[in-house]
Amino acid sequence: MNLKKTVIKTCFLFLTLLFATSFLLVASTSFEDITPEEAKRRIDLDPTIFILDVRSSIEFRDGHISGAVNINVYYINSYAYMLPEENETGIIVYCDNGLRSKNGAQKVADLGYTNVSNMLEGYFEWLDLGYPFVTGTETSLITPSTNIGLASIICVSIIVLIIWNVKLLIKSKRV
Repeated sequence: MNLKKTVIKTCFLFLTLLFATSFLLVASTSFEDITPEEAKRRIDLDPTIFILDVRSSIEFRDGHISGAVNINVYYINSYAYMLPEENETGIIVYCDNGLRSKNGAQKVADLGYTNVSNMLEGYFEWLDLGYPFVTGTETSLITPSTNIGLASIICVSIIVLIIWNVKLLIKSKRV
């Protein structure tokens, strides 16, 4: 019974640390939110601005902001080499409605970029405002990534911990 309490305490401690760590990761943002109007203004004023579309390649093909580079939000870390060399370069991240781009902007900022903006309301609002767009895949990434991501690592760790604790319980019942 003592081993069972230890296992339960270990699981509780691990899950508490996991929750606290994920909360800190979500709570820390190092990018700014901007409107599509502000994004258009910046794009028109600064030809060096990097426009990052974090939607799927199919969504990108159907229409995107001219000059945008497409890296699916799930593959940003794997294709970081496609981002600008200079960490101070202005980067505008967008998706269709502003949800995936928030995650993408955080990933880009976590890579060390210091001038990252998330376009609120995304591509749909861009279209509603009548701003120009293009179709095709000239700057799209279609190749999948082998990046398993933080969520996968956490899930595998939890499964391993549970299996380990179950084996300990079984072993203690045999003794």
